[in-house]
Amino acid sequence: MILRTLILLLLFTRLAAAAQAQLPDSIKKHIDSCLAILETNSLYSPSVNWQKTRQRVFAKAKNAKTKAGTFEALKIAFDALGDKHAMYYHYDDQYKLSNDVLMARYTDSIKAAWLEGPRIVQRMMNGIAYLRVPFIGVNKQKDIDERANALYRAVKDLQEQAPTGWIIDLRLNGGGNIRPMLAGLAPFFPDGTVSYYLDHHGQASDKSAFKDGQFLMDGVVQAKIDSLIPGFPQAKIAVLTGAGTGSSGELTAAIFKQREHTKLFGEATAGLANATAGFVIGKEVYFLISTARIADKHQQALPEVVLPDITIKGNDAFHAIDKDLTVLAALQWLQQ
Repeated sequence: MILRTLILLLLFTRLAAAAQAQLPDSIKKHIDSCLAILETNSLYSPSVNWQKTRQRVFAKAKNAKTKAGTFEALKIAFDALGDKHAMYYHYDDQYKLSNDVLMARYTDSIKAAWLEGPRIVQRMMNGIAYLRVPFIGVNKQKDIDERANALYRAVKDLQEQAPTGWIIDLRLNGGGNIRPMLAGLAPFFPDGTVSYYLDHHGQASDKSAFKDGQFLMDGVVQAKIDSLIPGFPQAKIAVLTGAGTGSSGELTAAIFKQREHTKLFGEATAGLANATAGFVIGKEVYFLISTARIADKHQQALPEVVLPDITIKGNDAFHAIDKDLTVLAALQWLQQ
């Protein structure tokens, strides 16, 4: 059996080498560049047998005449990484690993609320401030500042009503840009470091912190807030999470989880609590891949799934928030 396996491996290696030899140099260089990006930068790179994966990719691409013809072959490398947070764009084609387990967790209420688009929701509930923080998909600094200020103003407006506690609802926050989120929520945090990114070598970067009521990364203020208010880091806060809490929404939840006077209610998050980065290869390919784990202020890696302190299973009700079971549980705790 061992001999048979070795013979098959040798045969496959020779076939892959033959396939690589017959490819045009431009195609070989393109595949090599793509594989080098994934191997060097992916958070999940250490789990991949790159020699075997490389052989499989070149064998699949043996008849490729153009770079576009390598799309199906390079999907093999994406499958090997198993990165459900990643996207692969090649000309008009795109690829993302399926996540059926997560899709099955999305309730009708989540789907209906998402169809309305991302929006901030704020209201008072029996002396408790309720604030829904949505997905924020912006990248230009002007837009980051605008979204950060919109969230900050919502916090300010609610604070002016002297709430005795807060509900921060992240259950519809599928991610986006963490910068406007944390800049808008900065009044809730004392000065100090809250997180880092850790690559697959354990190298820390992107130190995140709050200082003087603003959110910083590597010492640089990430959004210009028009009118700062005194912070309230002692406020009692219930943070709501669930299947719809993903990516930057999960990072926001993880940072709140480290905060004093805070409890998380609801269900486990999507399991995408890591940092992504984009890579362009030529004019044809764009990779968005997970490149780092999230770490706490001590540079200790945090789980990719954020678990609530108090699990509440039941139908969420974003259109009838007064009847939402997770909101009701949070209200009960806050009013104790």
